[in-house]
Amino acid sequence: MRFLHTADWQIGKPFQSIEDSAMREALRRQRLDTVRGLKALIDGHDLAFVVVCGDLFDSSTPDKATVSALCSAVGSLEVPVYAIPGNHDHAGPGCVWEQDFFMREQAQLAPNLRLLLKAGPVVTDHAVLLPCPLLRRHESADPTAWLRAGPTGLPAALPRIILAHGSTQGFSSSGDADAEVAVNQIDLARLPEEDYDYIALGDWHGMKQVGPRAWFSGTPEQDRFAKGDNNQPGHVLIVECPGRGQAPGVSPVRTGQVRWHSPDPFDLPSEAGLDRLQAAIDALIGNRTGRDLLKLTLSGTLGFQGSERLEAMLESLGARLIRLDIGRDIRLEPSADELDALTRRQDPLIAKVAAELRAARETDPLAREALRELHLEVGKAGG
Repeated sequence: MRFLHTADWQIGKPFQSIEDSAMREALRRQRLDTVRGLKALIDGHDLAFVVVCGDLFDSSTPDKATVSALCSAVGSLEVPVYAIPGNHDHAGPGCVWEQDFFMREQAQLAPNLRLLLKAGPVVTDHAVLLPCPLLRRHESADPTAWLRAGPTGLPAALPRIILAHGSTQGFSSSGDADAEVAVNQIDLARLPEEDYDYIALGDWHGMKQVGPRAWFSGTPEQDRFAKGDNNQPGHVLIVECPGRGQAPGVSPVRTGQVRWHSPDPFDLPSEAGLDRLQAAIDALIGNRTGRDLLKLTLSGTLGFQGSERLEAMLESLGARLIRLDIGRDIRLEPSADELDALTRRQDPLIAKVAAELRAARETDPLAREALRELHLEVGKAGG
């Protein structure tokens, strides 16, 4: 028996850090397209059902268009989809899951969706599901605590699958090792391992194994710059349960289409370093447009020509990327030849100003920038 483990779709995420409204909308559409794309995996691997371990929505109050879009995407998967609420779309009085509009859209567009809003065994044709839904955004108690005593009266032959949403071992959805560890905390060590066959987790946005039979699937479509070397967002997990009491097989599948790049800081000791920078960017992005976000940190020293070349590179990146997050500490240090070309101009005024700025550049940072502006103006005037 094989099924799909996923979580943290966060449909309706606003992406407020993206300035361009068209790009924000493209990112929101891509999350839905990625969910619809799971149909090919389901069919290709003969998966019996899907479990979504919290945060189908980004908000506990999604608008009606977002509700309809989610239901349509879930309905397109056709197999049963079992989902629990997470901290973003928690259950409880007045929650979206109990609103008339959602229930109407679910009935019409996603009859295959079953929300598991209560802690208690759910026996299906293929497995026993043991949901641990969040009824509030922040739960002080371990949502899996009800399972510590071990279940009773369950079918002996069916594998037992826990569905939970929360942080383990200090990992939380924020991506920070010590964030939110006092809330929605799951203590895997207190769950009797022999009583459960697989623990499907949500909240941590990177794919990660956190126990012999416990995995975070991560979000199927990356939504932030990853933190840490082992963070692997943009995946789902195909889980094979041979039978009750047998170890599951877990196969990660990359599903993310939008790429968030955060390479190591790049030093530019001279203009020659720009060739290496361009090669590194080409390796990350290639000729793609509108599909990547890049966080780039630059330092080093460049002359006039190198500085102009860098600005041209960044101008192209800004047009091609969804977002360019740039941090730079570049020192302008014109070469002797570049300075001589200014101070020896036939125009006496330009030559005089350039000479004065050249003399002041070691003590006055503004003189360096003024030299650069002078160089640019001379270039505009035709050399």
